[in-house]
Amino acid sequence: MNAAPGSRPDGCNRVDPRNPAGTAEGIPVTGPRLVLRPLRPEEIDEQWQAMVTDPMGTAQVPDEARFRARLRRSGQLTGGWIDLAIDLDGAAIGRIQTFVPTDRPRPAGTFEIGIHLRESQRGKGYGREAVTLLTDWLFRHAGAHAVQASTDPANVAMRTVFDRLGWTLTGTVNYYGRPWAMYRMTRPEWAAGCPPG
Repeated sequence: MNAAPGSRPDGCNRVDPRNPAGTAEGIPVTGPRLVLRPLRPEEIDEQWQAMVTDPMGTAQVPDEARFRARLRRSGQLTGGWIDLAIDLDGAAIGRIQTFVPTDRPRPAGTFEIGIHLRESQRGKGYGREAVTLLTDWLFRHAGAHAVQASTDPANVAMRTVFDRLGWTLTGTVNYYGRPWAMYRMTRPEWAAGCPPG
């Protein structure tokens, strides 16, 4: 059986550094089943609707005009922000991003990520693969020293993703009047997760 692009026969799924360059170096990012790519203009409305209807997806709903403008720059890493579609067989099934929280500082070289999948696509391992692909891209192409993510403590599925990928639960942070479980992965920890090759 041939390995899918971006997969390794030893089961260690890290990004293939030979991916063709796109809008940002290494974009699109191809994995065993998914591609992280820039959003298409016709996909922005669906992403806005997902933002305003998922209570676990975000601490605070952003300004709509700014959100849409940001998504029009999808695929570009600008000021610590990048938005990418999670593509399965040519269709967006969600979005993954890095973002810069305005209410708390991040250590230098640290990126914060967020992810949203269509409800019908959850529980199939797509979230885990998308987080793996973006995390690896950030370490390979964006100079990340660490990647972190917060999630609603009640979001068992997302917490399981981080646990299975070996991220460390660093504690709870409070912002926008809610507690959030914070997870973190450092460059040395990520590099230690797979043998070179």
